Amino acid sequence: MQEMQGMQPMQRMQGMQGMQRGQTQGRDDVTTNRIDIVRTALQLRPDQMQYWPAVEDAIRARAEGRRERIENMMSRMEDGQFDRNFVQVLQNRADNLIARGTELKKLADAWQPLYSTMDDAQKRRMRVLGVLVLHRMKEGVEARRDQMEEEGGGAMMGAGTGESGMGRE
Repeated sequence: MQEMQGMQPMQRMQGMQGMQRGQTQGRDDVTTNRIDIVRTALQLRPDQMQYWPAVEDAIRARAEGRRERIENMMSRMEDGQFDRNFVQVLQNRADNLIARGTELKKLADAWQPLYSTMDDAQKRRMRVLGVLVLHRMKEGVEARRDQMEEEGGGAMMGAGTGESGMGRE
């Protein structure tokens, strides 16, 4: 990203879009690795494995939804459709939050049957994983915000979706 600092905002966005296209396979690999880590850490018993495919599908769907929201934002910016209309920004943000909420609800629903079969040790490992994931997410959001501010886009773009600097995705 160092090489992008001297670029104009639209050039930076186009450069980031190119990098994101190249990273699609990498993101798929990251999602697969994260799923494998969770499954391995939980040490699922054979009777619990019947619940795992729904959890894995929900994790993948959530990752795909995030990717699609980012690509949609990048496409709008590339087409010069970056919304400066406050109401449109709020509507886009609401749509993104609804999509994220729906994905999160599906993930929770997928976890419920498996979680109800877990023993105390598995639940403890699940809590540790949850804390680690939340900590990493917080670090990532903070790093993205810092990067946006350094690049001069912090006032126009929020972390994650690029909709506005008025809140979180």
